[in-house]
Amino acid sequence: MGHLTRLRFLLILVAALSVRIEAQDLAGQWQGTLHPGSRELRVILQISKTEAGGWVAAMHSIDDDPDAWDVSLLIVDGSSFKYSVDSVRGKYEGQISDDGASIAGIWTLGRDRPLPLELRRAGKETAWTTPNQHKVQFIGVENNVKLEVLDWGGSGRPLILLAGLGGTAHVFDRFAPILSGSYHVYGITRRGFGKSSAPTPTSENYTADRLGDDVLAVIDQLNLNKPVLVGHSIAGEELSSIASRRPEKVAGLIYLDAAYSYAYYDPAHGGFDIDLAETRRKLGQFQGVATIDTKSI
Repeated sequence: MGHLTRLRFLLILVAALSVRIEAQDLAGQWQGTLHPGSRELRVILQISKTEAGGWVAAMHSIDDDPDAWDVSLLIVDGSSFKYSVDSVRGKYEGQISDDGASIAGIWTLGRDRPLPLELRRAGKETAWTTPNQHKVQFIGVENNVKLEVLDWGGSGRPLILLAGLGGTAHVFDRFAPILSGSYHVYGITRRGFGKSSAPTPTSENYTADRLGDDVLAVIDQLNLNKPVLVGHSIAGEELSSIASRRPEKVAGLIYLDAAYSYAYYDPAHGGFDIDLAETRRKLGQFQGVATIDTKSI
């Protein structure tokens, strides 16, 4: 084989390997063990593919912190694999093996000493479990609006957990498994937060009834029969909105530190903040209305 022929063959081989690595499916569970000193810390990386063709991931340090760390950025370029976890100032840089079964790299946490970490793809028989194991899906509730819905499993009547203002369904990761012995437990991250869609913050997009309709849409799409709704803090609005308009859809309501005036709003008695917001909304409808020049009459 001549020099040019060998060179051409090697270039074709490298290109083929690059295409194979880029095209492979990285979705699933990857796991490995860190060794800081004499300790052993098991790490799980859950990778999912987005509709746009990118990747999202969450990292679990299951022997140190049971809560998942959302991966802020994940980049795959050929065999190069990198991700960062901004919430803990962590980053990982590695190389995907030729067979796509492992990733050898270095994990760095803040100013700590970088540690070697080999991640291996897990199968059903070898997968480690986390304290917060749950399924994640995104359910459309309106045009271009999808909500993150967690499913912790369980048996019995469905039960839906709604977080307080600023929270996501993941705040119930430790609490939800306790309930799964008696209920099939779900959690919904409301629009505007977490990984759920964030439509323009207009008065129509974030009213109590709009947020309540989002929950009803999830109930319908999951074919849930009369779930119990559990709401923390601001979620009291959603609970009352649903129960006052569609009581036949739910079996009961549980208010967790959610007994505020906005949760029990009654137009007959009014509430300053809600009435003020509604008045502003109505006044806003007059913006852009043509004015009449009285001088010409």
